Amino acid sequence: MKKPLQALFEAMFHGKRTFADFMRKVSVDDLDRKEVKKGLKQLVLVSPSERLRAHHNFLKLFLVDFLPVHEAVFSYRKGVNARAAVEKHTAGRHFFVTDVESFFPSITRGLVRETIVAATERLPIADLQEHLEHMLDLMCVDGSLPVGFSTSPGLSNAALYAFDGAFQDRCVGLGVTFTRYADDIILSAAERSQVEASACLLEELLGSMFNNTLQLHRGKSKFLKAGGKIKLLGMVLLPNGSVSVDSAVKDEIETMLHLYLRNRERFNALLEAGPDKVEARLAGLLNYVNTVDQAYLDKLRRKYGAAVVDLFLHRSFG
Repeated sequence: MKKPLQALFEAMFHGKRTFADFMRKVSVDDLDRKEVKKGLKQLVLVSPSERLRAHHNFLKLFLVDFLPVHEAVFSYRKGVNARAAVEKHTAGRHFFVTDVESFFPSITRGLVRETIVAATERLPIADLQEHLEHMLDLMCVDGSLPVGFSTSPGLSNAALYAFDGAFQDRCVGLGVTFTRYADDIILSAAERSQVEASACLLEELLGSMFNNTLQLHRGKSKFLKAGGKIKLLGMVLLPNGSVSVDSAVKDEIETMLHLYLRNRERFNALLEAGPDKVEARLAGLLNYVNTVDQAYLDKLRRKYGAAVVDLFLHRSFG
């Protein structure tokens, strides 16, 4: 049953936060902007204040998590991950990989509004229209989705829901497999002609459905062929159809484990930020392997010892 937004808010916070504070306008004190480098890109990361972060948690629970996500999308969904997106392409012989340029900033406040309104019947909020603009104020910055808000990933998935469905239907007709992981798109098929046709359709459909506000990153778009190195979402699709970790990641992990066991001083000096960051880096890489390639993780346990591998795999690094 639908309930007023205030009733949902009070049911979540039980008096620990006030609805009046939730309804207060976002101020400059609520937003901390910082430029970060991702590959060759410079992104503006927007960190919300503790107050705004709590309100985002509420909106995520009672709004964003109710929005539809297409089955071809593997990002920001419970129970699926990047490996699952890659595994869909194990039968492919020809591939096209690309991504959407400036993904979150290209998803405008207007598109987010349309997305939420279209899903009104799915939402538990009885007075949605009354509070919609204020909720958009809380979730959008400078007229689009910011990088750094917990609400942005789910909103981005929902904003492309109609596109994902329409494109998936066309891909099925062409005999092409399509998966999307956030802004990364993978197409595969038995023949290059099938992949080329779907790649052209992808660009046309993206442009027509979003009035050219969402565009493919031409510099990162490429065709791949089985027999060569098929690298998808940072993973490698092997000729036998299995998915493994890229060799560069394996080399880094094994170097770090070797130095940790044999030369702690060199291990601690691997990153300028200090030994804590080095340990956190190794822990992150091993947890990544844990989601991608269990066979390789077992190999690391045999080679370097289960105790040291599991130490980094399960320990929390602040």
